[in-house]
Amino acid sequence: MVRRYKPEEKKRSFRITYWLGVAAIAALWAWGFKSYFNRYEYLHPGITWAVPGIEINVINVKGLLLWKEALLKAPASGQLSFPLGKGPVRVARGAVVARVGGREVKAFQQGYFVAGVDGQESRWRYSELWQESAEFFQKPAKLRFIADGASASRGGTIGKIIEQPQDLRFLGYMKLKGDAEEQIRRKKFRVRMDVDDTVSRADIRVTQKAGELTKIYVTMPWFPPDLVLSRNYTLTIDAGLTKGALVPESAILEKNGSRGLYLVRGARVIFTPVEGIMIENNKFLVTNGVSVGDAIVENAAEAREGRIQLW
Repeated sequence: MVRRYKPEEKKRSFRITYWLGVAAIAALWAWGFKSYFNRYEYLHPGITWAVPGIEINVINVKGLLLWKEALLKAPASGQLSFPLGKGPVRVARGAVVARVGGREVKAFQQGYFVAGVDGQESRWRYSELWQESAEFFQKPAKLRFIADGASASRGGTIGKIIEQPQDLRFLGYMKLKGDAEEQIRRKKFRVRMDVDDTVSRADIRVTQKAGELTKIYVTMPWFPPDLVLSRNYTLTIDAGLTKGALVPESAILEKNGSRGLYLVRGARVIFTPVEGIMIENNKFLVTNGVSVGDAIVENAAEAREGRIQLW
């Protein structure tokens, strides 16, 4: 039996067929446009050039200071006074550093006097500290001053003398970078009081690998009085310069387990593995794999290997 469609049904069927055809054409057109656009992007990638770059390697090592010290005891009970101040202050042997109960307390040796303690004086030894973990080295050990005018008991601690001259020593855990490993082999670190200071030399006494870190024990090249205010210290090590080719961070891509970028060679783009480090301002310093002046694709995430059209 043949079904006969009414005119209204024929019109509705025609409209449905028509709009389905229009949608198919639109989808095909969008697919074609997208394919063309993608191909155009692949053929005409944004190009940049590797320029000379330098990274100044500075390692800030948090650790602990060690020095020889001797506690001063009150010869009598009474009110304390410090004629030279609470310090730290340089004193000569025999200088009066405190008075208590009408009695004078003199420096038994030249050095730094400070009217304060931190409770670590009797147990701050290299043999014990060397065994401690990196976390222990972050704990604060700051001085607590004794107030001028405070009451003292006979035999009580009223300050300490840090003899001079003596070697100031430093213990810390550091990450190796730059030429730090080479400095360890030479038994000397290039160090600074701060990043703007001139370079001095610190003798390396002992080093030991501790997982990803290296534990170091060094002799400091300076010992200013203010360092006795805290046993905590951050040592600034100059680890040299890293030179290479500077490229945008966006040019670097992780591919097949390798870090690389798309290098332009003539009319072709080639994925090239590189070595280097991320630095400030969204830049990557390539130390191996690319030379200064090489043309590279600026946005690696939207690039692929193959032919390109530069102009």
